[in-house]
Amino acid sequence: MTASSRPDHARSRRSAGDRRAQLVQIGLELLPTTPVQELTIDEVARRAGISRSLLFHYFATKREYYTAVTRAAADLLMTHILPGHETPSEEQVTGMLDRYVGWVETFRESHLAFVRGAGGGDPWVSEVYEETRGRLVDVALTALQLPDDALRRQLVLAWFAFTEDLVAQWVLEPTMTREELLELLRDVLDRLVPR
Repeated sequence: MTASSRPDHARSRRSAGDRRAQLVQIGLELLPTTPVQELTIDEVARRAGISRSLLFHYFATKREYYTAVTRAAADLLMTHILPGHETPSEEQVTGMLDRYVGWVETFRESHLAFVRGAGGGDPWVSEVYEETRGRLVDVALTALQLPDDALRRQLVLAWFAFTEDLVAQWVLEPTMTREELLELLRDVLDRLVPR
């Protein structure tokens, strides 16, 4: 190695935090076409320009890597669907639903794998899934200006399960317009959750 090549090499080195963020970002970029459980470490390492063994320097196991990608995807979902502070409360839930439908349209297979992985008892997926659903319940109760009690939390969680299933089916086979879907989901929520 010549002295003149050392600065280039030093510039291409990343901090551990930057490298972890890069590897998670690669996983996120693959999610529209590949469920997280099907991401191959070899492909992620290839895209990062590193060896497979170096990836395991940043993530001790595949599960740790998959958990990091799943958590990052859940955070993106929350950021994507949360209403803005300026949104009137009566429009917040409908806006969140519309953005959620768009998310599932874009990430259908990955979203299904996330929901099924949680339902299938995969502990690392279940943990992230339950955290995400809990945050969504908090947002929905606040947007609807409802008390946060055990009954309403349970009912909103049940409504989320219904919404996940119906939206996933609708994306695959639309049997109504998007507006009709949103209206139906909002109507079910209003009937299910007492004010």
